[in-house]
Amino acid sequence: MRAVARSMPIREDDAWPHTRRPLPWLFAALLAMIFLVPFDAMRLKVSMPVSSDFDRFLVIAIVLTWGMGTAFGRPRMIERLRPAGWAVGMIAFLLVAVASIAFNVERITNLGEWDDAQKHLAVLFSLAAVFAIVTLHLRASELRPFSVLIVILAVITAFGTIYEKKTGYNVFYETSAAVFSPIADVEPSPTDVNPDPSTTPRPTITGPTRHALSVTSILGMALPFAVVLAAMTPVRRRRILWGLAACLIIAGALITQRKSGAVVPAMALLVLFVLRPRQLLRLAPYGVVALAVALVLTPGIFSTVRELGQTQNQDSTAGRTSDYPAVVPDILTRPIIGRGFGTLDSERVDTYRIFDNEYLGQLFQIGALGLLAFIALIVTPLFVARSVLRSDDPVRGPPALAAGAACLAFGVACSLYDILTFPQAPYLFLFMAAMCTCAASVEVPAGWTARVPPVMRRAVTA
Repeated sequence: MRAVARSMPIREDDAWPHTRRPLPWLFAALLAMIFLVPFDAMRLKVSMPVSSDFDRFLVIAIVLTWGMGTAFGRPRMIERLRPAGWAVGMIAFLLVAVASIAFNVERITNLGEWDDAQKHLAVLFSLAAVFAIVTLHLRASELRPFSVLIVILAVITAFGTIYEKKTGYNVFYETSAAVFSPIADVEPSPTDVNPDPSTTPRPTITGPTRHALSVTSILGMALPFAVVLAAMTPVRRRRILWGLAACLIIAGALITQRKSGAVVPAMALLVLFVLRPRQLLRLAPYGVVALAVALVLTPGIFSTVRELGQTQNQDSTAGRTSDYPAVVPDILTRPIIGRGFGTLDSERVDTYRIFDNEYLGQLFQIGALGLLAFIALIVTPLFVARSVLRSDDPVRGPPALAAGAACLAFGVACSLYDILTFPQAPYLFLFMAAMCTCAASVEVPAGWTARVPPVMRRAVTA
């Protein structure tokens, strides 16, 4: 029944970018913000009772636009039936996060951690709102255009990051400071391409983020889209162009000299190869040529790869893992619900733990229940899109494959640093999760399910 419903000839011309619907354009603005704007280093020049972070206003615009469209929009001609359980992971994580704070009210109050908990909870609800609205309003016909947009933005980010490494000039911070100066304050760029080797063994290359790990994550998550577009196009010229884009994205991730710059893209490519080996093997000759071009564009890439394995670059890993035994008593004290979501403040050196591992951080903050909910949040998109990951449907299959690989790449990145501390990768992950859900949805004429017996209706949405 699902296959029949999905294959029904439903005409839908009003698809992004050929649309006047405001929500898809706001989705595009969200992606542009993730890849091009250091929004977590920006504060709007307005007085508000809550944080004036730049991304909050875009999220508010998305929510308000969705609300007005729901209240005053035209009747829908098409009904989109999302897969059963598409929001289970997000709902579970939200409930456990709120419960962890409720069960630790006294401790949070005594330690003065309410501000931290409220700030992180507000960010979590912002992420949930974006995920839900994108999932409910993204159309299957818009999956490929947004895939192309993600690659274009990632290429710009990669090129800007490579330029930052070569010149020490962070074009993202400087441009944002110039463009948004009338309405927002932008923190100085953390870029440092010539650090003191005795204190900082690696240069600080951040792109449009506050940390190098963040830019490597979003580039690694964007890589599958370039590879899939190259593998699926029948036109040789386009295959070469998408392959070059993929190599530039890899070069941008590696140029940061962080292990995640190699691990996250490698995991994304491994997932693609496992799911669609024939298509990936067909790209091998093009990959060799594109890699040669990438080496010409970034001749220091070999030294970058070599530096990833040098002894001085192991210090951060050793320092992180040496602290792990110290948190065991804290975890055993509150093993089920943790100490409270978002109560870790990096500026409070007396209580803050540097895990560089989001899984351990969630176990510490919201306990075993929270860790399970967080894992469910990551794997749910793959579960709901399992029917289309290997699909030959040109509209749904390739975007689902790329988004699924990106979700797993996010899961790997979570083991490398405290990823929820930096909002770019979480926002992008939830957009990818929404793409997976959209690809697995069923589109039927509005009111069609009302004329179907309940048993058959369940079969369509199951």
